[in-house]
Order: sequence, then C-alpha cells, then structure tokens
Amino acid sequence: MGSRLLPLAKCLLVILFSLSGISVTAVSRVHAAPAAAIIVYSHGFAEQVNYTQKGHFIATNITSTFTQDDRFVYAFFTAALASANVTWEWYDPSGQLFLNQTQQLQCDYTPCTFVYYFNLRYSAARTLLGLWTMTLRAGGVDLYSDHFLIIPVIPQDVHWDFEITHSIPPRAHGSLQVTIHPSNKTWSSYLVYLPFAANVTAHDSLAQHALDLIWNNKTGEVLVNFGQQRSDGYQFIVNFDIAEGLWQLGSGVFVFRWFESGWGTFNDGYHTIPETLNVSLPTNATLLDVVPINSIALNPHVAENNSRSVVGITETLGAGENFGWTMLYNDSSNLNTQTNSASPSSTPTAGALNAILAQPIPVLPLTLGGLSLWTAVMSIFLLVGSELLAPAYGRTRILINRRRLRFAALTLATIFIAVTAYAIYLQQSLTQIGR
Repeated sequence: MGSRLLPLAKCLLVILFSLSGISVTAVSRVHAAPAAAIIVYSHGFAEQVNYTQKGHFIATNITSTFTQDDRFVYAFFTAALASANVTWEWYDPSGQLFLNQTQQLQCDYTPCTFVYYFNLRYSAARTLLGLWTMTLRAGGVDLYSDHFLIIPVIPQDVHWDFEITHSIPPRAHGSLQVTIHPSNKTWSSYLVYLPFAANVTAHDSLAQHALDLIWNNKTGEVLVNFGQQRSDGYQFIVNFDIAEGLWQLGSGVFVFRWFESGWGTFNDGYHTIPETLNVSLPTNATLLDVVPINSIALNPHVAENNSRSVVGITETLGAGENFGWTMLYNDSSNLNTQTNSASPSSTPTAGALNAILAQPIPVLPLTLGGLSLWTAVMSIFLLVGSELLAPAYGRTRILINRRRLRFAALTLATIFIAVTAYAIYLQQSLTQIGR
C-alpha cells in the first residue's frame, strides 16, 4: 500500500512547487570532453565589432582580407555553451605560432557571440604578409580553424634607369621614376638618398615642368618639393649623373656599384616598395655577375638593345630594407685605352677593396670595415688592460678576472683576423674574375 502512495506523493509535491513559482531543474553530470558541450553556429573575422547587452557582440565589416594598416583583426564565433575554457591560437604564414590566449567563457543567455582580437597595425604582424590561420581549441580539441589574408599597402613604386655610356673615362647617367599612392594621405614632398649622384634635377612626368629640390651633396639627401599636395598616381622623375661607384677592376673588367637606403627614401619603415631597374651597359659590353649587398636573391635578366646589353632586375623591398649591388661587366673596347687609366694593380684594386669593406652586415649596424676596425681597437684595449692588471705590477687593487679579460681580447682579435681574411678573399675572387 505504501509503495502505491509514494508516486502520488511525488506528484502532489510537483504540483505544489509549480503553484508557488519555484522551478525545478534536474542537472545530470556526464564525463565527456569539454568541447562536446559547445555547439558552434557561425564564425569568421571582422574589422570591427560592437558590444550589445548581456555580453553579446555584433561583428561589422566582416572580411577575411586585411591590409597591414588595419588596426585590429577580430575573430568571432557564435555558439551555445554554458561555461568553457577556450584557447585562441594564431599562426603566421610560415606556420609558426604567433600568439595564443586562453579565456574563460560563460554564456547566460545562449547562444552567445565571443570575440578575441590582436593588434595588427602596431605589431610585428604587419610585416608578416600572407595567409594566416586561427585555430580555436577547447579541452585539447580543435573546434574549428579559420584563415585570413594580410596584404601589403603600396604607398609607392619606383623604377630606376642607369645608362653607362663609357667605361674609360667613366660616364654614366641615372634616373628615378616614382609613382606615389596616398594611403589615406597626400604627398607634398619626397625624400630620396643618392650618395653617388651629381647634377641632380627633378621634373613632373606629365606636365614636364621642373620641380624644386634641396640637394645635400655631402650626405646625398635629395628632397623633392611638389609645390602642392598630390593625390593618387602622381609621377615625377629625378635625373642625375653617376659621380662615384664606377671603376676598372682588371683587364677589361669593370665594376658598377650602387646602394639604396631603405630608410633614405620616403619610407616609414612599415610598407613594402615594388622596384624595377634597368642597367644599360656600354656598347658590346657583357655582364659577368651581379652581387647583392645583403641576402636579397637577385634574378637579373639580360636583353639586347642595339648591340647593348640591358640588365633588368625586379624586386619587392621589405619595410626599411636596404638594396644595392656590385655589378661586374666586361668591356673589351677599352683594352687599348687602359694604359691611359690608373694602374689595375693600384687604384682599381684599392677601390674594389674599399667597396668590399663598405658592404653592410645584415645582422649588425656595421660594415665589414667598421667591424674590422672596432674589433682591432677593442682587442688592443683589452690586451693592454690584461697586462696592466698582471701580478707583476703589484699596485693595482682592481678585482677583475684577468684570464677572462684576456680571453675576450683574444676572441675580438680572432674576429678581426677572420673579417680581414674574408675581405682579402673577396678581393682576390674579384681579381680572378678580372683576369
């Protein structure tokens, strides 16, 4: 009899609770992966999000393509969940983990939209152009992966033209054509670094009228004044003569060296610059080799134009990246006139060595010559200091490990010898090419 009354009593209790306004929720605990309790409805990326009530977000300007000047990259997803720990993982185009962040999420009124972002404009991400991947994980399980693209902003593109008319005496002319793009701004002037130039002039490409410029022949800085604010697509040309960087290396072999500073142009250090250049060699001259000043891989192509070889190079320079080359070419038409020039065993060899020592080191803010001089001077100071601190003097009270000091001095001396040997090796290599 009692067993029959028990279900009736339970029904009466449920009716009483319902009449009093109290809700009864039965909670069951299931041992499963945390991701099993998350149901993802939608996901993507946006340039901007707006916050609404009850912890919700509305994504605006939804896109999967961002420029390096966009301020943020917002990743969002809409899901049904109660509470969960999720990890946002951002991978750059090379597949390396760039950023990860774990968040505790809670949704009181399901479904909810959750957002995470990272700074694009003012971080190293703006220089890592290409296809990115964002993976959302919960409890060691991948919920989903999304992809987005970061593309460069092109504020300018440049084209160089060099014409070497004579090797002996050296005669060469250059021109720089610049097409500027505003990138949400306008331009009123342009700064370019021409350390080997002389007789610099500038003019408007379309109107063909001269432009004012300020040229510092000691530093090589040239500031071109447009006269007014210019908008997208404005072109101008800078003309100049080659005053330095062209000399004879050996019998019929000549060197043309050029250097462009990535910070010497109107470059803010954040944007890439597409560049093309053509170098017209003297009549009947042939190209031997082109050596870049840094690790940039040059892929020159040679075309013939009226018995003249034209060397073409196309590059896209990174933000603030230096660019330049040492070009070797053979000009047999000057073999009979080299007696009138400087001796190949003196001045040209010294010029080649100076050019080699002036090569900048990509990792350090020094040239080969600067590193050689610095290590030589520092090793002398340290060796002299180690001798003055020797026990034979007996009057010093400086507590310094003399053995470590001497080791540091010998290390610097070894670096000095290695750099000098490398410079001599490069010089001998160029001399062998010349022969």
